Amino acid sequence: MVSMSAKLGFMKISSTDLQTISNYRSAKQPEFSLMKAAVAIILRDGEHGTEFLLMQRAKHERDPWSGQMSFPGGKIESSDQSAKAAAIRETAEEVGINLIEKDYVGQLDDLYGMKVDNKYSVHVECFVFMPQRKLAPKGNYEVADLVWLPFAYLSDPAHAIDFYHPADGKAKMPAVMIDADKEQVLWGLSLRMLSTFYELLAWPLSVLSEQENHQLKDIENRNMSLDELDDVRRSALQAER
Repeated sequence: MVSMSAKLGFMKISSTDLQTISNYRSAKQPEFSLMKAAVAIILRDGEHGTEFLLMQRAKHERDPWSGQMSFPGGKIESSDQSAKAAAIRETAEEVGINLIEKDYVGQLDDLYGMKVDNKYSVHVECFVFMPQRKLAPKGNYEVADLVWLPFAYLSDPAHAIDFYHPADGKAKMPAVMIDADKEQVLWGLSLRMLSTFYELLAWPLSVLSEQENHQLKDIENRNMSLDELDDVRRSALQAER
């Protein structure tokens, strides 16, 4: 686990905030995408206020998301009764947390990844949970590390970095450095999900500039060619076609 610096501020989600998430009716996205996925944003109260759980994917040469920071979750399988059920199943498999209905807070807006040959690469549904019990997550073989990141961490612009999409060295992306030694960078859809979380609660995502926030919201309007992707990413998307 990564421990945060004592220099961090304190930022705690309130019961009113949780009720806002619970009452929210998420915007559904009907358009076609190559892959449908679901993730869980899991909250807990810690030393620096409320924290959320991130996992760093284990590095593997055949994994298109190798080494990246993400929320627990993954592809929705035909055997899953719902997208939320998929998020719960994947969370149990990846980080050993068995979420129950009492833990559920609400759902954020559906999001798309960037387009590849004018088709959305992925459609993600995002569910928020806050268990009122002590959690002891443990990653499986897919997980290299687990990080409880305080919301207060995203209040400091000093944590923002220049980052370029792994599949396109020309595509600059808004990003947040968590741990440089471990190459733990928060970017892409995971950061975009947090931006929707902040918007819903009218919190400023101060780690990013106004321009970077705009770029983050514009991810789904970016378009890449399948030919521009490396072999691993190309193969993963072609398998979903």
